[in-house]
Amino acid sequence: MGLLLRYQRAGGFVQLLQLIETCGKQKQDNFLNMIESEDPRWAKAVREKMLTVERIFSWDDNAVADIFSRLQVLTIATAMHGLSQEQSARFLKTFTHAQKRNLEDIFNAKTPSEAEITAAFLKILQETRTMISQGYLRVEKFAPQFAIPENYEEKLVSGGGTAVAIAENPGAKTEKQRPAATTKPAPSRALTAEQILALQNKLRELLDENSKLKSDLAELQEKLRKSAA
Repeated sequence: MGLLLRYQRAGGFVQLLQLIETCGKQKQDNFLNMIESEDPRWAKAVREKMLTVERIFSWDDNAVADIFSRLQVLTIATAMHGLSQEQSARFLKTFTHAQKRNLEDIFNAKTPSEAEITAAFLKILQETRTMISQGYLRVEKFAPQFAIPENYEEKLVSGGGTAVAIAENPGAKTEKQRPAATTKPAPSRALTAEQILALQNKLRELLDENSKLKSDLAELQEKLRKSAA
């Protein structure tokens, strides 16, 4: 199972989501088709859990405001050229007068290309996924269909339940979905839990580092743009 094999470990499903969410539309479709050919359950789960700008704006105002409060002004101003007035109004109402004026100046200074708007949207998706992974955004409270249960990879690999059933009941017990689990000795189960926890901690560390690198890169790009102007 070529593509999916590397993502079947703990935390792998989130990594797969991050990869697909930050691809262009054509690459995204290609990846989904490849996943579909390997395991339709994984493809269905990815389609259900993956973030899009439209899905983010289907969440409540507080969640949307939290996300945009962490974005750089240039990213927001660029993205606004691709958002509706109604969408923009939802997070702008939480901004101060000075923030709105600064944002308006940048917004009016330049009309971005489609590629620049797409890049800004991808940054929104990246930041949202990071916030969810690090626990800053608790989707289980306002959009539980996007929550990723513990040991989600195991459930998908075992085939004990469909992606829909898992999504509808993310906190469900997994004993029935893993019939062999009850026959494993207790030491083995404890060791597996420790390994999963270690991998989850490592994933959080990598996500933190990745987020910081992306932020540093964006700042450098903005400085280069200003120096070239």
